[in-house]
Amino acid sequence: MTANSQPSVDTVSRKGFTLLEVVIALAVFGFLIGGLLGFLPWGVQGVGKVREQSVAYGLIDGVQVELERMGFGLVERGTMRWSNPIDPLELTPWNVLLVARKKGGQVEFEQVIESDEDRMNSSNELFEGSMQQDWQSLSGGPSVPFNQSMEGKPISLLGLEPFKALAPYSQRWIPEGERYFLIKCSQYPINHRHQHHPSNGFLALQIDVQWPYKLPDPSQGIDGFRRVEERYRSHFRFPLAITR
Repeated sequence: MTANSQPSVDTVSRKGFTLLEVVIALAVFGFLIGGLLGFLPWGVQGVGKVREQSVAYGLIDGVQVELERMGFGLVERGTMRWSNPIDPLELTPWNVLLVARKKGGQVEFEQVIESDEDRMNSSNELFEGSMQQDWQSLSGGPSVPFNQSMEGKPISLLGLEPFKALAPYSQRWIPEGERYFLIKCSQYPINHRHQHHPSNGFLALQIDVQWPYKLPDPSQGIDGFRRVEERYRSHFRFPLAITR
């Protein structure tokens, strides 16, 4: 064979994957990709949970500001551990409820309720408990309204609804279906070292941030919503105090 001559086709060594090898490689690749995709929803869900926890942590300052805006007297009465001056052992805890959107930031007063675990965990209830309109002072003074000021101005979001198109009420209105975070404020239990006494110049509170609280539900009509039972919510708890 001369230097310029080319090898014949028959003498060229041909190498490559057989059909069986290709099928096996594709099967292994599909198995690995399928396994990774199976973890994708968990990863997305985990990122969502971390994001919501971060928003919940960021509500602390908003809670402090809103409670200070409401005033010491209203918060003190709205979080009382008992409401029967004749029998202080008859415990009927009350809670001040605040709400915030899913994106956080704005925190607003919603209502005062009497604690009721059965209603909190009932899928048929739209409210956490029996809403309290006012509170009679232990000293026999005038009733303190929770949903209207002494001048008749609405102070809760329930009372703000007819005024949600008007400033400044429109700046505070949060639609029912957008009240994603519930902030439940309550006093410490009886005989706890932080139990409140009327002579105290400060009010120590237990703050329980819960989510999701309410979600949009078009099946309930325009601006319809549904309330998620408490047992299905996530929680973030922290102590907080306001002064007179």
